Amino acid sequence: MEYFFQHKDINLFYRKIGSGQRIVFAFHGFTKSSEDYLLFEDFCEEKYTIYAVDLFYHGKTKFKSKQWKSFTKPQLKEIFEYFLKELKIGRFEVLGYSMGGRVALFLLEQFGQRINHLYLFAPDGLKLNFWNWLVTSTLAGKGIYGLTISNPGIVYGISNTGQKLNLLPNMMNKFLATNLQTKGMRLRIYRVWQLYRFITFKKKDLKKSILKNNLKVDLVVGHKDPVVAPKMVKDFAKYVGPNVKLHIIKAGHDLFRPHVLEYFKMHIF
Repeated sequence: MEYFFQHKDINLFYRKIGSGQRIVFAFHGFTKSSEDYLLFEDFCEEKYTIYAVDLFYHGKTKFKSKQWKSFTKPQLKEIFEYFLKELKIGRFEVLGYSMGGRVALFLLEQFGQRINHLYLFAPDGLKLNFWNWLVTSTLAGKGIYGLTISNPGIVYGISNTGQKLNLLPNMMNKFLATNLQTKGMRLRIYRVWQLYRFITFKKKDLKKSILKNNLKVDLVVGHKDPVVAPKMVKDFAKYVGPNVKLHIIKAGHDLFRPHVLEYFKMHIF
């Protein structure tokens, strides 16, 4: 079932999947949409009710981007407070994949006392992204990315150099070809980074919230993920401790593949 939630000038699109007692808010990755979570329906529909949201600049969600150029934490919290109130939901679970992981971590930070379980799939936000910071917070970075929007060869040049110096994984060019292939996609990633530039976290605060609320966390990453470093994910799991169950899956960054979904079905859901 498909719905819209209206808040000020924001028209947030979401899908309701399943009819189980456990409520899950699910957030997709860059260039994806809430439609991804329809793949969960066959093994989740009786146990879970999933509210899968189209994030900003994705899917059917609409808003005035000039007014919401960069969310502050109070602004983003207000949106979700009204969303939860509209749906009459008290306690819930949260699932975030890639870019959606940053939103999931934000809900952990702001609503940790109401969350029962956290699922983080190759999540963005566990560590400050240097390129994100450079592009959104410095004049030099904004200038470079402005050129990149029209000339993506700059990014490939940086990627090739990084791979030669063993600073970037060998699969990085494949990821770039998928996510930056058109001018529109290159512009969108800048707008998304700009939108969430203030939505950052300290590792010690995330750990404190997880332990304080005794949250169980399933943390998943592909063993050859070129975007979210598996080592960084492993280090975070070790840092937080036994509340986090780490899953290293034979995959890259795309975790919505048949064999990975089968793993989810057997070991997580």
